[in-house]
Amino acid sequence: MNNAQLIDATKAGDVNLVQILIEGGADLEQKDEYAWTALNWAAGRGDLTIVRALLDAGANAINSGRDLRTPYQIALAAAHVEVATLLQQAEKNTGIASEKRARPYCKAYLINAFDQFPGWQPRQPFEDGSLVYLHQDFSVTASMWHGEDVVFDHVSEAWRSYCLEQLGFHEPTDLELAADYQSRRSAA
Repeated sequence: MNNAQLIDATKAGDVNLVQILIEGGADLEQKDEYAWTALNWAAGRGDLTIVRALLDAGANAINSGRDLRTPYQIALAAAHVEVATLLQQAEKNTGIASEKRARPYCKAYLINAFDQFPGWQPRQPFEDGSLVYLHQDFSVTASMWHGEDVVFDHVSEAWRSYCLEQLGFHEPTDLELAADYQSRRSAA
């Protein structure tokens, strides 16, 4: 058996051949010139059936190739939300923590969105319709960069509640962002 048959069958999307190769004892961790396994390729293709078959057979859910991306990260980057969701759970099931670095997050709002909060007192005056940015630490800036041109930073439990409940502010997960992208791409 050619060592790359499982990878080739996965790249071709040949579910039947993938299953035959798995049952025949194909090496699930065989790597190609990119150091990708069949699971990495199935994740990139968004092939849920092949991803499930490989995971059920015991494929390593946290294998990364030369690009240092796990199958979950590959599926996520391609906005294959259903596959990414399955692979995210498979990663969690390994018990090995991912080395994911936190990324800063902010959301733009019209300045008027904050007027209903009783303690809202921006540091400088703004015209109606001006954009400001609410950050994950609940500070507000005139710049999208955290800590730059701070407008409001009197963070209290009441302020957090206002932002969460009245404005619906929350930091989206990677899967939510991918689903939103997928939805927009489908609508276009």
